[in-house]
Amino acid sequence: MAISNGQVADADEVMNVVGSNFVDNAQLLFNADYIGFSSKLANTGTPSLDNVFYSTFQTDTADTNYGFLYDSTNYLYQVPDLTTGLTEFIIIEASSLSAPWNANNVRTLQINSGKWLVYCTSGTDAVRRAQIHKSLWYGTDGTDALIDDFTSVTAVKTSHTNDVDKRATLVTFRASLNSGTLTYTGTFADTTNNNNSSVWSRVYANWVGAQGGTLTVRTEFAQGNTVNTVSVGGNSNATSDELGIDTSADELTNPADIQIECSFPGVGVLTEEADLVILHEGTISWVEVGTQTTTEKDYTTDSSIPVMTAASSLSTEVGTTSTLIFKDTTSSSVTNAIPVINSSIDATSSQQISISADGGSSYTNVNNGEIARPTAGTALWRKIVVTRATLDKLDKVTEQAVKYNLY
Repeated sequence: MAISNGQVADADEVMNVVGSNFVDNAQLLFNADYIGFSSKLANTGTPSLDNVFYSTFQTDTADTNYGFLYDSTNYLYQVPDLTTGLTEFIIIEASSLSAPWNANNVRTLQINSGKWLVYCTSGTDAVRRAQIHKSLWYGTDGTDALIDDFTSVTAVKTSHTNDVDKRATLVTFRASLNSGTLTYTGTFADTTNNNNSSVWSRVYANWVGAQGGTLTVRTEFAQGNTVNTVSVGGNSNATSDELGIDTSADELTNPADIQIECSFPGVGVLTEEADLVILHEGTISWVEVGTQTTTEKDYTTDSSIPVMTAASSLSTEVGTTSTLIFKDTTSSSVTNAIPVINSSIDATSSQQISISADGGSSYTNVNNGEIARPTAGTALWRKIVVTRATLDKLDKVTEQAVKYNLY
């Protein structure tokens, strides 16, 4: 109730007045943190605060983040739009991810404990699928595949029907052909169930010298069916890079084999390269003809990555709630606390703030700027849960603070 003249104020009402003041003071604290504290402050340049923790997110300080992207430019956490063009995605279930991925227009978003969404932010559906598979199995340069950043992968779930039951193989080919022909041929073990098998490749040719003729590097899927090729004359080089682009027209059902071929009718100083990402059922056996350096990594056989299974709908896989938790340790037991959370939440979304002082064993829900009396302890956690009505709302959390043991 409101405090009237002559009445004894309820304890919560009094503490919430204190909370209202802390909300205002926290704005000054946040602003000072953005622009920098004077070096004369406390003769150290660091404010002397009484039982206060705060963050303006100038670094990624969230201890738990499910469903938010950290924006290092604007210093905030935002739930992304997961509706526009997001028909192609992959769900990875694993123990951990070493760092969030943001390359090839592909991002990772942890959506729950041990569960990540991998999605692409640009292009047609076919391009988004291609960029996702480039990132997962090849990375940016063939040495930094995203899938290798996960530990103990237990599931790879895909939204694309053709990729269900497929595994991925990464092939690298390097050679210095001076004359003649080189081949590196893979034979598919399964030619019954390998429907709509896919390949993306990069081929490169470099010729130093002015002799006549043409150096050609090509990918054939199957033999005789060229899907990517590059040819150069003397003193020139060229690359044809189809990793991350739409190659759906090249898909084959139950191909017998796949081949990298180099041919050159003359002499010179030559370099040939090829990188392939193949999605297929069953294993592939490889044979070299000619001098070359090759590697092939069947991610299921060599890295124990499960074959892909069908994902549920995006809304089912991702859900509608996103969670941030900020954790600090106090020197004395916390019995009361007031949180201040600055956020921008759509009218159709909701935000729930809660406080735990026992390291997350129990939480007490609380309104912003009001008193909470959690189960006592020294592990002071603040949890913000945003629930969206639809996955296109761009809800943001911009600063957080907490004052504890006010009495």
